Order: sequence, then structure tokens, then C-alpha cells
Amino acid sequence: MHQTPHSALALLALSLTAPALAGPAKSTPWVMTGVVRNAAGQPLEGVEVSAHNTVYYNVNVLARTDRQGRYRLDLPHEIGTWAPYATLKRSWGNQTFIFTVYPDDDSAFAARDGGVRDFVWRVQGNRGNGVLGQKVNVYYGGGDVDEDSCELTFTPVGPLIDGSTGKTFKRKCGPITDVAVGHYRISATHAPGGTPVPLEVKAEGQGAYADVTVGTFRETLYGIRMELSYRTPQK
Repeated sequence: MHQTPHSALALLALSLTAPALAGPAKSTPWVMTGVVRNAAGQPLEGVEVSAHNTVYYNVNVLARTDRQGRYRLDLPHEIGTWAPYATLKRSWGNQTFIFTVYPDDDSAFAARDGGVRDFVWRVQGNRGNGVLGQKVNVYYGGGDVDEDSCELTFTPVGPLIDGSTGKTFKRKCGPITDVAVGHYRISATHAPGGTPVPLEVKAEGQGAYADVTVGTFRETLYGIRMELSYRTPQK
């Protein structure tokens, strides 16, 4: 009598019981749906998602995400296509920052076809020709600083604005871009003789220069910024 090998039986059982892989979500005519998550893949509640008509000015449809990060926009039967957008508000100290949350597919679509657009909130990193993080304005404060070797060290204090844990990083003295919003302990050095020597630093809001300062971000006319100065120690 012919017997089926045990390995073949196991393979057959797996093929019968294993769930099918989920395919991409299908669009529904006259509807835009999707999920908004942070960079860690966690759903975000309360994000304002909108679809903007590309023909008519100020014809938009708005919704907010639920606890699972999901949203649904019922689109009117208007001519033109619809482009996806999303914004998120986060409190930071006594301020509220507004961040753009970008879709995985930013192409416009016809309402009759519907669209599925998922969004991910990232607080730093490259996007197109720009970056998602914020800018630190760094100023020379005086003294004989060797600019070629001048270096700043940023150490996060507490979580970043998205709740994630940041990492210590170093940058040359000068304008700095693509920094995630957070509180940072900052120090500086230069090496005019080849050996690093501490400089003094002062972040905006701090009373005096010191070996270490704590800086954070605020809203300005030019966007979210941190202000920082450095100098040689004053005797």
C-alpha cells in the first residue's frame, strides 16, 4: 500500500491551514480611506486628514483619525481629482506645533475611482529635496574659535516630540538641519592645537554661557527653530 511521506502530509496541512497573505487595500469609488501611523508603526488618533480638489479652490473634505489611526472621507461628485493631505498637532511646553504628515502615495486620484492613502509621521529624515527635521540656528559668540575643528554635541533629554528615544549626535559649528524636536543637552569643543578643548555654549532662554546648556525648539516666523551660541571661555 502506498503511504504519503510525513513531510508531504505536514506540507499539505500547512497549505490548508496557513492564512492567505493580505493584499493591498482596495479603493472604493467616491471614498478616500487609509491609516495614519508614526515611524514605529503605531496608529495615531486625532490626525486631520483631508482631500483637496485640484480644480476648485478651497473645496476640501476633512476627517480625523480614530483610535486605530483609521479615517474615511466621502468625496463629492465634483470634477477634477483629489490630492491627499494630513496635519498633526502636538503640544510642546507652552506651545503647540503643527506638523505635516506625508502619505505613502501623494498622487491625486479621481473620486469615481476612490483612493487608499496611508500616512506616516516622521520627525526627521530626507524627503524629496528637503528634510523633515527642524533647524538649529548656531551663532558665533566671541573669542578665538578654531572654526574648522569646532564641534557641537547634542544629547537628548527625555523623549522626542513623537515619544521616541533620540540618540546623541555631533555636528560642525554652523547652521544645523534635520533635528527632531526635543530637549537637548548641548556642549561644544574645538581643537586649535589638535586636542579638543571645551567651549562655552548658551541656548536661547538660558541666562549665561556655560560648559553645557539645554536647548529646545520654539515656533518662529520662519518655522520651528532652536537658537544656540558658542564662544571661547571668558576669563
